[in-house]
Amino acid sequence: MTPADAAELLTFCAAWDQRTIGESDARAWAYALRNVPLDDDTRQAVADHYGVTKDRATPADVRRIRTRIRETRIGAAHPVYNGNPTETGAEFAARRRAQLTAAADGTLPPQSIGYALDATPPRSVLALAAGVGRPVDDEPRPYISPEQRSAIRSTLPNQRATLPALAVSCPVETCRAAPRRLCKRGAGVELRATVHGRRRDAHAVQFATCPECGADPGRPCTGPEPHPARIRAIAAEGDEAEQHRLARLMSTPPTPRENRARHTAGGIRR
Repeated sequence: MTPADAAELLTFCAAWDQRTIGESDARAWAYALRNVPLDDDTRQAVADHYGVTKDRATPADVRRIRTRIRETRIGAAHPVYNGNPTETGAEFAARRRAQLTAAADGTLPPQSIGYALDATPPRSVLALAAGVGRPVDDEPRPYISPEQRSAIRSTLPNQRATLPALAVSCPVETCRAAPRRLCKRGAGVELRATVHGRRRDAHAVQFATCPECGADPGRPCTGPEPHPARIRAIAAEGDEAEQHRLARLMSTPPTPRENRARHTAGGIRR
């Protein structure tokens, strides 16, 4: 950049910051930007600077913003130099430098990295990729039916189905768990393996007949609390029903799994 170019650039800056320009200013800017030409990128750098700040532009600002503008063009162009086996190192450096300069100047149009590397997949690969992710409707049947799976899961330990007392709400004042909800301790921790004793008693009163006083289901015993025999009776009924359910499941053979051909992207798999 010559002093005359620097004076023109400073005049361009003065349109925003109303600075005064002297010969010494032009010479100083020309020396600071001695390897930067006065072109559209330099003017764009000044405009970008004053577009985001009201501070006066300095040669360092112009150089930094201009470099960023040109590096952005190079990144968008993806310049790939294939080279020449017969060229020398100096020729390679000169041609590569010319290619990068063309990309920075904007004369090398932007292109994708795949296009720049000529990395288009062959048609056979594209055909296989088109079939990836398609739904497979012909799925094999499960090993056991959903009903059998639900019945087996209901007999596992620490599950809600193994706590018959969950059929009624908990009468404990600090719990008040609704039917099918686990009881909770004072800190709000759920009891997964047991229930409160009063809930167990309420379940016995609701569903069992008392062997001692003859109270029907839903009616309280003659004493202040349910008789122990009534509680044992409802517990025995639950254990017996669970044993019958397990025996029925164990005696039912699983449904044999059929081998079906499945159409996949790679062909037919059996």
